[in-house]
Order: sequence, then structure tokens, then C-alpha cells
Amino acid sequence: MKRRIHEVEALLELFSSDGFIFRPSELYEINLGSSLRQYLERYNIYIICRRPRFSINPKSLKLNKKKQTITGEFIISLPGEKKSVDFEFKNPMDEYIETLGALEYPFDQLRFITKSGFPIQLRIIDVIKFLANPFSLLPYSQLLVEYVGQSFGADGKRDALDRLIGETGKQGHGSLQKVLSDLNAHYPDDEVFIVLYSFEFYKKHIVGGGSYEPEISFDKAPDRFDKFMRVTLSRQNRIDLVEAALIRYFQPIYNERYKKTFPKENHKILNALYDFDITGLAISLSTEESFTPLYSHVVPASCQHLITYPITKEEDRATYFDIIFNI
Repeated sequence: MKRRIHEVEALLELFSSDGFIFRPSELYEINLGSSLRQYLERYNIYIICRRPRFSINPKSLKLNKKKQTITGEFIISLPGEKKSVDFEFKNPMDEYIETLGALEYPFDQLRFITKSGFPIQLRIIDVIKFLANPFSLLPYSQLLVEYVGQSFGADGKRDALDRLIGETGKQGHGSLQKVLSDLNAHYPDDEVFIVLYSFEFYKKHIVGGGSYEPEISFDKAPDRFDKFMRVTLSRQNRIDLVEAALIRYFQPIYNERYKKTFPKENHKILNALYDFDITGLAISLSTEESFTPLYSHVVPASCQHLITYPITKEEDRATYFDIIFNI
């Protein structure tokens, strides 16, 4: 049994809302000064993924009389073959849609014409979340994590788009360009996606009591609870911790640092946790809204990932997790 130093221990959980999913070409279409670009300024974690390329068979599309349902066929590009998968799309805009628009090559968007004559385009990755049975597309619709990165300028104003494509759209991030070139060469039937995350929020979880006595009881350290409640982390520190934790968890092919070592005692990004004597770290990651599971060569596919690490300098010390699991 590990040494239990304190009766009360704490865990810090960093979490984000669902990520934004883009194809690399779409990043260049987000205009400087636009509301979307301004919204994405706080998105500093990006994950480069791939999956088989999807297209829509334009001859298969049918809009039912009440315009509430569209049926059709996806063509999925697999090594050496094309796979057909039928789909049923529950149209969320049925009150406004007059008809379907003509699809254009490469047939990767569903097109509508509204009653006012205005055209609307919907990407396949957005179509999937409105399907009557999105499970029918598994495992082809899930995203394989290939690289995890962060963007954070010295002035605190640099966002993921600046990092990936440059402020003018002409200077791209070297890691993105390398991953794209490698994937295009080795997996020509696959498509690359960028998932952007903003980890603005965090929770503090505190545990006490338990079945075995600590060296320092709560009565001997009455300010320990208040200390945990005062915990604050800078935005840069949060981003550093999330990047390292995600790399260790997914172990992407194109990452090197942190892939086998995090958390390690000499990692400077852990100093803030050591300062507050926090003995547990958790990262919550979601793609639930888009129904696009993430996975890697070492992590099963899921729309929800909860990543946990004990944080301590002493191997024999009981952490937040030891207390939780032994209560």
C-alpha cells in the first residue's frame, strides 16, 4: 500500500466543448476578421486526423414528399475498392427547403435550394450527425489521430489558424505540411481533417476520508481545502498540459515528445500542479455532437475520451486516484 500523506487530495480536470472539424482547404476559406475567425481565436489545440474519403452518389439522392427525409448512397474509398453504404438523412431544414441542388464534383457536399431560391451546402461530415443511423457508417466515419499540436504566441494572441496556415494564409505550419504530404503519398484514398479545441474551462475535484490513515489529517492542515479552491492555471499552462496529455494518450505516429514519458517528474509544465500539491490530472475530449469518433493505434474509437494521470514526485505516495479506488 502506498504512503498516504494527506487526508485530502485533489484532481484538476481540463475540458473543452466539442471540437470544430475542418478539412485543411477549408481553413484557408475562413476570412480574417470574420465572426468565425474571431470565435476560433481561443482554439489553441489542433489534432490532425484521417479517414477514408467519402463522396455522394448524385444519382442516388431522393427527397421525400414532405421534404423531411433524404435517402442516398455514400461511396467510400478503400484501398483497391469502392464501398457503397446507403444512408437516410433527417432533414433539419424541411420547412425551408424546396428541392435538392445539383451536386458538383467531387460530390462531397449535399446541396439544397430553399423556397426563396437561396442555395445551401452541407459537408458530408455535417451530414453524418443528422443520419437516422450514423452507426451504419462505422468504422469508416471515425478519425485516426496522426498528430497533436498547439499554437500559442508569445503575446498570447496566436490561434490555431495562425499556426496552421499563417496570418496571410501563405505561411503554413511545417508539421501540418509534412503530415499532409506524407499522408497524401501513403494513403491516397484517405482524407485529412483538422479538429480544433479550446480548453478554456477546468474543474477541481477533491476527495477525503478513506479506509486507511494519512500521515497528515485534515485537522493538521485545515487550509488545504481552501488552497485547492484557489488553484488557477494560466492559459499557456493549460494548453501545455492538454497537448502533452493527448500525445501520451493517443501516441500519434507523427509526434515524438511526450509520447512515452508524460507525466515525468522533470517536466516543467507540471510545476504548477506541484505548487498546489495536486495529485491527479484529467483531460476530457469530445466529438459527441458531430458523431465522429476519434481513435489511434493504441486507443479504441469513441466520441468521448477521459484521460487521467496520477501526478506525484514520489512513486510510493498515494495520489487522488489511489484514494478514490481504495475508499
